[in-house]
Amino acid sequence: MATFRGVAGMKPNYFYRLLWFGCISVCVPLIVAGIVYDQISMRGGIARFQEDNQTSLTLIEQYTEKALSDIVVDSFQLALDPVVTGSFESPGFKDDYVKQIDLLRKLSLLKYKNSFIGSVYYANLDTGFVLSSTEGHMEYELFPYKKDIERLGQNDLDGQWAYLPASKQRGFISFALRLPSLSSAGQGLLVTQVDVSQINKYLSSVLSLTKNQTVMVVDGQRRTLFQTRKPSGADETSGGEMIGEQTLLDIGADRAQLSSFQTWGPGGEEVLISYRKAASGNTYISAIPYKTIAKEVGASRPVTALAVVVLLLLGIAVSALAIKRAYRPIGKWVDELNKETRELGEQLARSKPSLLERMLQQWLGGNYIQSRTLADECMSYGIAVNRLYVVVLVKVENLIQDKRFRPGDKPTVSFAVVNVIGELLANHPSLQGNVIHDHTGQGTVILHFDSNCPEELALAQAKRFAESVLGALQSSLKLCASAGIGRFYRHISDIQLSYKEAKLALQNRLYMDEQSVLCIAELDQAGKAASFSYPKAIELRIISALADGNKVKAREEMERFTDALVSSESYALISQSYQLLLGSIVFSIENKGGGIPDILEYDLYDQLKAMETKSEMCGWFSDVLFPLYERVADVNYSTAGKLAVQKVRQYIETHVEKDVSLAECADLFHIAPSYLSRLFKKETGCSFLEYVTSCKIEKARKMLTDTDRTINEIACAVGYSQRTFNRIFQRLFKMSPSHYRTIHR
Repeated sequence: MATFRGVAGMKPNYFYRLLWFGCISVCVPLIVAGIVYDQISMRGGIARFQEDNQTSLTLIEQYTEKALSDIVVDSFQLALDPVVTGSFESPGFKDDYVKQIDLLRKLSLLKYKNSFIGSVYYANLDTGFVLSSTEGHMEYELFPYKKDIERLGQNDLDGQWAYLPASKQRGFISFALRLPSLSSAGQGLLVTQVDVSQINKYLSSVLSLTKNQTVMVVDGQRRTLFQTRKPSGADETSGGEMIGEQTLLDIGADRAQLSSFQTWGPGGEEVLISYRKAASGNTYISAIPYKTIAKEVGASRPVTALAVVVLLLLGIAVSALAIKRAYRPIGKWVDELNKETRELGEQLARSKPSLLERMLQQWLGGNYIQSRTLADECMSYGIAVNRLYVVVLVKVENLIQDKRFRPGDKPTVSFAVVNVIGELLANHPSLQGNVIHDHTGQGTVILHFDSNCPEELALAQAKRFAESVLGALQSSLKLCASAGIGRFYRHISDIQLSYKEAKLALQNRLYMDEQSVLCIAELDQAGKAASFSYPKAIELRIISALADGNKVKAREEMERFTDALVSSESYALISQSYQLLLGSIVFSIENKGGGIPDILEYDLYDQLKAMETKSEMCGWFSDVLFPLYERVADVNYSTAGKLAVQKVRQYIETHVEKDVSLAECADLFHIAPSYLSRLFKKETGCSFLEYVTSCKIEKARKMLTDTDRTINEIACAVGYSQRTFNRIFQRLFKMSPSHYRTIHR
């Protein structure tokens, strides 16, 4: 019946399962199709991006190579000019201003012939003077590019493009020729300086760059000639963080004239590399972060996602309507079954127990006036007064946890249990008795035997009957139950004592839940708790695990706590120990920033009293109390927890000269140390000790740069010995405190 109840009410049962199955059938293909389409479009977009990039590199190569080759050709022509070659053969050239003016005119013509050229100068090392298209006639010692000339004299850079010290500072790349050209002796230099910014400007205008793209030109020796964008701190021999030395080696080793590939840059970022090799030996390279390309290519993703969502909603709506229409006949049939179930429940609620059952219920409660009235009633109902009586009480366990039943189904279950007991008793030839409900609705059997029957034999028969009842309930109704058996009495008036003893016997399930039939006569309570001690250590571990948010460990410790209580074999001690544990957990909520009223409003002690077995107790703590504890504590975390961490941080920052510890701060602000450690890590992103160390070192760093105090005095001011301070400072800054002071003062 409980199975059909969820269907008719459209609760999460078979109908919702079918609905979810239909939704999943619609969602999975659409999501997979969306993902496949996204991947295909992404790959196609990246391929188009690579093709466009290669086309742009081709334009850059053609224009740049032509510009550089024109400059080289013009430089060689000027170097072979009779005026230049004759300047080294004429001993009076230094004082021949007419020829110098002619040479300056030729230098200026070369400069203005090409917009990329920033300056051209002629250096005569024998006579010690320089002619420049921008500076005119200057003495060698006063020439601003003197360092460049010295570098050219030290290195063999004849006929090569190179960054020279002084030229580089002004944004020039230089092409130098030794003079005279047909002589092995280097008597002078002809240097053409190209404005790198003009080249880079052209590169940027041709290629549609993203803000993170780098385009560079390297020569055959992997030296960077031009680069459109360099991160700050990158030198001219690398492409910044995206093009590393290994990438240049791979490109140089590749025989292909043009290609594209993905690699990892020195900074750990995935990069798309496109390159093209020129006949001159120069290589043109473009480097773009892959995530930037994916972002630009994936601009259509929102449209794709919107289309998938619309199709999903449409498919889910159609599936829901189709399933509901198909399910409607079944729902009507189930409604009829549920209607009959409700009518049966109402009939059971309206029905009154028979007069005999009512009388026996009163006797179990001790509600009879006098023995004469009892004797008269026994005579009227044909009940013998002096026989061997015993009460068997059957208790159904975990009824609320059984998903088949609701709390309102308890009368129906009790009715079914009593019917099962009655049928078994009627089919048992050697047993006599009456089956009733007690005042709590539990199935109760009053068995009576011949007064001459030995109690041992009667007890054995009662136990076998109880076991048969429990087996029948398990096999037919899938109900787990226990039975309690009181002592035997030889007068009908004493059945109330046997009934109370049966209830006492069932209480022992709190530590004997492995036994389903418990006899009060076999349970000896005397002296069982003499050596028992409350497991305080386990309690503290449970609270610590809850404070740390470790519910798995809390459940494990709860099982150990339950096992430790079993040794007492005392219902009173065990139940009170559980109440003590509950009280300690409730009190500990204060240490997590919550309030005791926040958790007491759930009537926890009443819920705890309803638990009657060891497994129920352990399950209630693990499945009800522990999640409730975490929920109540987390509600208050955003205010109380953050405020506590803020106060601890302020305390640390104002007491850096002390050896501040986690335990000290926890005690100062009334928080459990383990919980404070977890709060601190969550709020600051670092451990308590790391934060204390950073505060001390930060203050020491300021003292190193702002004061003249000695290293030992600074170490003492932040609560360290000089040796410890030097070790920590060296580990964090990769240098000693004295070295740091020298650099930053």
